Formats: sequence, structure tokens, C-alpha cells
Amino acid sequence: MEFQPPRPRPRPRRETILPMINVVFLLLIFFLMTAQIAPAPPFDLTLPESGAEPGDLPARTLWLSADGTLAHDELRGDAALAMLAEGEGPVLIRADSAVAAADLAQLMTRLSALGVSDLRLATLSRGAP
Repeated sequence: MEFQPPRPRPRPRRETILPMINVVFLLLIFFLMTAQIAPAPPFDLTLPESGAEPGDLPARTLWLSADGTLAHDELRGDAALAMLAEGEGPVLIRADSAVAAADLAQLMTRLSALGVSDLRLATLSRGAP
């Protein structure tokens, strides 16, 4: 009689976590590619309200704080106005709601004198957060 040694039991296959890691990284890449990354505003402001619906935002944005500070990208004051005068296309003015209408009109007159003809004022539509 011939005895054979017992066969070792095959070890059960462990579940791998690699497919789940791949899915997580694919989702991460998807969200990073589809997200709109906007620069932080140079200072806090509260936009005035209007009944109009928001539209497409121009790339050139002039920020006007409640204390009258002007900003465009990293530039402040007259340097920001000069940079906006050199470019083409509409200029979006994001003014704090505490800015007086006369100050805003004076700013628009200055921009017009610099050759900026297409001005837009950013507002919040009523009922928007």
C-alpha cells in the first residue's frame, strides 16, 4: 500500500484593495480636472442686490472695497486701473454694497477716460445666498 502525503490546503485568496484605490484616484483626478479654481478675492466685500440673473464673468475684474481700495490681481490703486486700460474686453467691477453711487460713478468716469468702454457691475440676484 502506498501512502501519499496529504496535500496542503490551498490558502483562500485575500481580497485586494487595489481596485478600490484605483477608483478613488480616478475620482480624485476627475474632480481636480473639472473643478474651477478661482483666485481668492483681495478683500471681503458684500455685493449689492439686483433682480438680474448672473451671466458669464469677464476675465478682467476690478475690485472696489468699502473704503475705496482698488485691486486687480496683485495690483492696487492706480496701477490696477492702468493694467485694466491696457487690456481688451469687458471689465467686471465687483464693488462692495457700502460704496456710494457717486464714488462708483467717478470710478466709471476714470475708466472711461482710460479707454475702457465695456463695464459691468457684479451684483447678487435677490434671494441668492
